[in-house]
Amino acid sequence: MAEFISTFITGFQSVVQNDLTSRFSKLKILNLLDGLVHYRFDGDSRELEKVIYFNNTYFVLKTMKGKSLSFPSLVGAVCSSKNYFLVNKGSFRVRFQNENQFAKVDKNLTRRAEEYVLSNSKLKLDRLSPTNEVWFSIRREGFAFCGELISKREFTEKNLNKGELRPEFAYLMGSFADLNEDCVVCDPFCGYGSIPVQIASKFRYSELYAGDIDEEKIDMVKSKKMLQKENVHVAVEDAMILSSIKDKSIDVFITDPPWGYYEEIPDIRKFYDDMLDSFRRKMKTGGKIILLTARKQEFESATAEKGFELIKKIDTLVNGKKAAVYLLE
Repeated sequence: MAEFISTFITGFQSVVQNDLTSRFSKLKILNLLDGLVHYRFDGDSRELEKVIYFNNTYFVLKTMKGKSLSFPSLVGAVCSSKNYFLVNKGSFRVRFQNENQFAKVDKNLTRRAEEYVLSNSKLKLDRLSPTNEVWFSIRREGFAFCGELISKREFTEKNLNKGELRPEFAYLMGSFADLNEDCVVCDPFCGYGSIPVQIASKFRYSELYAGDIDEEKIDMVKSKKMLQKENVHVAVEDAMILSSIKDKSIDVFITDPPWGYYEEIPDIRKFYDDMLDSFRRKMKTGGKIILLTARKQEFESATAEKGFELIKKIDTLVNGKKAAVYLLE
């Protein structure tokens, strides 16, 4: 089986592991690091491009482990072996990355790597605007690899509304929730609908409620085709009241509430207190909350006082800002 490496949002290793192994029967994980998974896959590599949370995906030419890894040793190991390239048409350039930052290396080392690709493939060298890239990457965990970049997802703010949660993040939160066909799910701060869209299109559930206090955003959410189902309910809703939802009816809240950085929230701690009181009224016994916030200290203090049990916490980054996804019961 061919080997691949894919990168993803920091912190979600266990979620990615569970999702991949349940999604692909012919996939075996070899190494799992923070934001990176190395695996064997016996299938059409184009299927990997459909994994929404993968950033870059590489066809593996060589991997190495050790405490004293260097680009000369990695290039030397690659050049001393025979490899075939999954994509063997067009042009290429080589890139070097150290701990997720592009690095400059000696020109002779770059040229040696380029000569290796030229002699082992039909690719042509183009350092300015190639159709393919071959990466040499060293990680801080003592893991290094050389791979042919076969898929690159460009995430840009131009495709999102201001403050809109990225779809790959919404998917990972849904996967973290471990939903099933009996679950009644609610996102009471749905905003532009990132979480409801992923739940409705990618996961199993019984009923889905999406609400927000912003009427314009709710109009946009209602217009999304995948949310126009009989068991999906979208409405203008105050999350602190949730008047249209019956008490003790929700199995799972999955949501990204305001953080108080960009909105007028005088007291974020009181905001969380009121929110948790509202959720408790509407949750079934044994219900759970999946919640994203950057206000970790205030939220953890509120959950402790309100008697919620912290089952798991995923520390991550959202647009470069430290945040966390919480699983509470």
